[in-house]
Amino acid sequence: STPRTFALEVRGDSMIGRHICDGDLVVLEHGRTPRTGDVVAALIDNESTLKTFVQDRGKPPHLKAENPKYPKLHPAAELVIQGVMIALVRKQE
Repeated sequence: STPRTFALEVRGDSMIGRHICDGDLVVLEHGRTPRTGDVVAALIDNESTLKTFVQDRGKPPHLKAENPKYPKLHPAAELVIQGVMIALVRKQE
């Protein structure tokens, strides 16, 4: 690993549509520029959240949960991207 690589443990089911489950570990790279469709860790209200990054042409970027139970969009005005997901680790039951 490099100083720019870190891992977060997933809590909750907001990314279940991308097969990212509660208890999984996501490996992220800090400093990488996110592209539409990338899974990112972002700081919202002082909490890390894992969502899909969406950048539509001419509009500010937003974040999307991958579970219909959750609000579709998070405004990205004060968005701090902590890292872009590069790997997923699932513990064996």
